[in-house]
Amino acid sequence: MKAFFLDRDGTLNVDYNYVHKPEEWTWCKDALKAIRWMNENDFKIIVVTNQSGIARGRYTTEDVIQLHKWVDKQLEKEGLHIDDWYIAPHHPKFDEKPHDFDPNDRKPGTGMFLKAIEKHGIDPAQSYMAGDKITDLKPAVELGIKPFFIRSRHEPNQDKKWLKKQNIEMFDTLYKAIQTI
Repeated sequence: MKAFFLDRDGTLNVDYNYVHKPEEWTWCKDALKAIRWMNENDFKIIVVTNQSGIARGRYTTEDVIQLHKWVDKQLEKEGLHIDDWYIAPHHPKFDEKPHDFDPNDRKPGTGMFLKAIEKHGIDPAQSYMAGDKITDLKPAVELGIKPFFIRSRHEPNQDKKWLKKQNIEMFDTLYKAIQTI
């Protein structure tokens, strides 16, 4: 099974810092076109998102789950779908009980990816990852998943030398990235 792993904030939706309510959600340019293409080309779509706002006490895991359910309903209206959502709700600097979670889940760890690979029978060699931070792409490189860097407000703070060394292309939108497949 082939899959497209996607970061959330800055890749699917505009990253306004700690998006956790429907009224804060704005799709990135052409994100719905990209999802349509993935659905039509039989990719499993797996969202893997670090949500440190939970550990920081800004919102709850349930808030994020409800937002994702709302996104699923918006997609359904368009005849589209995301197959699964994985959330890393922790941050090592902010968790009161850091051993209550698997630290490998938080990107750049591979935990969320490995769980999805096992659950959905995904072949990493036939799969892709798109994200707007190097921490999104490091697990893909480690697991043999083809990475794409999506430009966002975080681009100036990313290590361009690492991207070049890994031969990772940069794109203005997720849709532009998939047009190279």
